[in-house]
Amino acid sequence: MSADSTLVAEGAHAAPAAANVEDLFSLARRATAAREATLGRRGTFARARRLLSTGAWRGPSDAAVSYVEAVDLPALGGWAAARAAGAAVLVGGDVAALREAAGARLVARVPFRSGETEEERLGRLRALASTGLPLWGVIPTPEGEPYGLDTLRFTASCRLELARVPHVVADVEALGPRLAQMCLGFGADELHAQVMGERALRLGDNANSTVLLRTEAVTLIRGAGLVPAERLANDVLEDVT
Repeated sequence: MSADSTLVAEGAHAAPAAANVEDLFSLARRATAAREATLGRRGTFARARRLLSTGAWRGPSDAAVSYVEAVDLPALGGWAAARAAGAAVLVGGDVAALREAAGARLVARVPFRSGETEEERLGRLRALASTGLPLWGVIPTPEGEPYGLDTLRFTASCRLELARVPHVVADVEALGPRLAQMCLGFGADELHAQVMGERALRLGDNANSTVLLRTEAVTLIRGAGLVPAERLANDVLEDVT
């Protein structure tokens, strides 16, 4: 079952946190207001490349953002080696690794899974806030199948509980394009995806590709009611008309 298909199928499996739909949309309104108070109505994306554990890069050579996942640091020889190879952003859920990454833009992955209590989730978010890390953003990251309403609720909670973190990022690879787009209506402001100028057709082995064309990223953001903007080098934002 795809991440997007769980929006329909989750009725019999939804986590308790997503049971009250009316409360969910009240949460969405508050999360959206919190986002707009600091970031306005922009929704952003960037052409990014990832440094893999092998030392190779995945993504466009002219990417504006170069990042590495914390899980790949041991194979690469640590953050210093990754930075020397060209990585400027560290993404991961290991607080110790984030804390030791001198000079990095820090993006924390915040895990969640179906069946957790609200108290467990809020405790996790408040523990992250208490670390004092200068986080640029957070990525709500599902462990297992991401159920739709459950994911939206946790995204909104990230926005509201982590008020000092500027960006809440929707991971297209983990959630699928449709669910990631919906997260933009629940407090998220940026799409995390492999954005390319061109891509093979979604046929055969490529049918479930989460690679986005630049035009697709723009369409997803605009369809969520936000003004699309591309994050360029040096964090410059360029509105896409």
